[in-house]
Amino acid sequence: MQELKKRIIVLMIVLVLIFTVCGCNRPVTSEKFTESYLLRSGTVIDIYNQNGSVTITGWDQQKVEITVYKESYHGQEAINQVDIYIDIADKMFIQTVYPNHDPRVTVNYEIKVPEDIMVGIIECSNGNINVSNVIGNPVVSTSNGSVTINNINGIVSARSSNGNLVVTGAKSLGNLKTSNGNIEAELALLHENLDIRTSNGSIDLAISATLAADLEVKTSNGKISISNLNIDSAKFEQTSLLGSMNDGGYKITITTSNGSVNLMALK
Repeated sequence: MQELKKRIIVLMIVLVLIFTVCGCNRPVTSEKFTESYLLRSGTVIDIYNQNGSVTITGWDQQKVEITVYKESYHGQEAINQVDIYIDIADKMFIQTVYPNHDPRVTVNYEIKVPEDIMVGIIECSNGNINVSNVIGNPVVSTSNGSVTINNINGIVSARSSNGNLVVTGAKSLGNLKTSNGNIEAELALLHENLDIRTSNGSIDLAISATLAADLEVKTSNGKISISNLNIDSAKFEQTSLLGSMNDGGYKITITTSNGSVNLMALK
């Protein structure tokens, strides 16, 4: 019994040392600043953020307002070494610049844009992306995080390695892909062939009932369900579907390895 107690004590000491070394007991140092810009109508905003989230929302003012939140377990010195590079030429270019590509600082953006400013490329390595009530054709990607996009007057393309994708209220869709996560989307118009896929997760797609399209749907481990859509099927099984809507058109390919596919009418 004494030997067991000694082993437990030793294990507890080791765990404390591990947490201390990895910085889990260090205080968080934070910094916040806000800047505003007046841009000409139609300007496109591109954002590259290596470690953190990006949130963009439309508002009723004429300026672009950028609020940056920096956080680090490595003190003020680490925060001071991270620069926010902003360039305004043909477009607004925003980039988080780390020394030696060492992301010891998390940088989160909250950006408010007028109704005539367009959202372009958004890239994050570690963080969520949220976009709502804007115009443009956003092409968004994150390595570890979710993507939520709502009410966009434009075409939305989205990718994540680990995270859910939710795209609602967009004019149209580009490709939607995630390796580990669910996909939920609405498709009102189809302007080209469309690929929607996830390796591990379900896919829920609401499609306009008047859309002319060909469909190819596959799931390895799951089932396919159809609700309130008139699909002429050449093949319809539990895990695969070949069919068309309204005499066919551009092709919609929907694929998941582990999850169900639910197709429904867009309300």
